[in-house]
Amino acid sequence: MVCGEQLRDIELEGKLQGALDAGHNVWVVGDVHGFYQTMVELCHRLELKENDWVVFLGDLIDRGPNSFGVVHHVMSEARMATVKGNHEAMMVQQFTMEKLRQPDLDVRLWMRNGGNTTVKSYLLAHQSTEGRLDESALAICAERHTTWMAELPTHIVLDRWRLVHAGYRPGVDLDAQNDDDLLWIRREFHASHVPVDPLRTVVFGHTITAGLPGRTLADWGRPWESEVMLEDERPSAIGLDTCLYHGPEGKRRLTAINLRTGQSLQQERVEA
Repeated sequence: MVCGEQLRDIELEGKLQGALDAGHNVWVVGDVHGFYQTMVELCHRLELKENDWVVFLGDLIDRGPNSFGVVHHVMSEARMATVKGNHEAMMVQQFTMEKLRQPDLDVRLWMRNGGNTTVKSYLLAHQSTEGRLDESALAICAERHTTWMAELPTHIVLDRWRLVHAGYRPGVDLDAQNDDDLLWIRREFHASHVPVDPLRTVVFGHTITAGLPGRTLADWGRPWESEVMLEDERPSAIGLDTCLYHGPEGKRRLTAINLRTGQSLQQERVEA
């Protein structure tokens, strides 16, 4: 069940915490951005067992060549879940048949931010072998996928972790955060000198890790850990958007961490 002004899926949180308590793996994966083959290869390398989970940090879509494939895969797998990212929020608002036929300024803005590749992947997925578009099937799929995205949790709260796309606004009660911050915040969260949650490490995506505090372009492709520590000496925040969609050759990577063991694993981009 999803509840609260900031959407939380309490049932999902219970399943994830139960998996960790039972000794199963819960992997958290950074921004996929439409790179389906890379995501599949990474998940294969995770060597998932029956009761393991994979949780994505949002921005499954846009920029890469097969956003449709990514969304369909995550929706279809019983032990895969995701929080909502700002790109999903844009798609929910802009991906309708009416707007595709008569795009307004908001649609054009989404297109410039990678929505053009998402729409192309959905069109290709609903073409016949002769190249004929099944508009009816496309409309049904678009509605089903955007309805699913609209209902995604904006963060996941576990005993020792918070999973969120962008972050939290420091100084604001964690139960009073708004979705704009959870999906979009950057500098204020990254620069906080105190943990936003003294008990939980925040695992987030959204901002390329090479641009986070203490990092330079030489660090491209590396996950980030805050120098601010919790009382149990874990980092207060971990950034996983190691940037799959552009960057130096050989450093375009998708990153996962295991919440049970702390192990990290990276997959270089498979697509050209």
